[in-house]
Amino acid sequence: MIRKANIRDLNAIMDIVCDAQEALRELGIDQWQDGYPSADVIREDIESGVGYLYTQADKVAGYAAIVLTGEDAYKQIDAHEWVTDEDYVVVHRLCVGKGFTRGGIALSLMTKAKELAVAAGYSGFRIDTHRGNVRMLTMMDKLGFEYRGIIRYESGERLAYDLKFDSNSKL
Repeated sequence: MIRKANIRDLNAIMDIVCDAQEALRELGIDQWQDGYPSADVIREDIESGVGYLYTQADKVAGYAAIVLTGEDAYKQIDAHEWVTDEDYVVVHRLCVGKGFTRGGIALSLMTKAKELAVAAGYSGFRIDTHRGNVRMLTMMDKLGFEYRGIIRYESGERLAYDLKFDSNSKL
């Protein structure tokens, strides 16, 4: 089941974040190895109404921030490079707990993001990830996301992708 996160979920979400940090470390990449996302970042997601949980057997199994208000960092790529228009959904901080990987949870959270976008009248999806995050890159490739360029955050470069919702989209 997917539902909005609430402040009582914070510790369980942070456990999943720690699992994701460990998984990224095992891949040998530096993404999320600097204390990000912190409890303050997750708390802000919750208070802003963008934090979503995937629960399984009453346990928090996955988390994502599903944002319908855009992403300033994506302005680093010229508008004509994107296939999505100004109204798009963004997923940040997508993570799955250690005991729940490879069970379709990340895909379910991505599908929820699309549902929210379509309900808001949006026709596209933008996302970014570290170039070494092979799990995320593989999922985005399977879903039909297209590479648009590099964006930069304080924590480093990220590869940016988008997907336009139409009859051919896999998501």
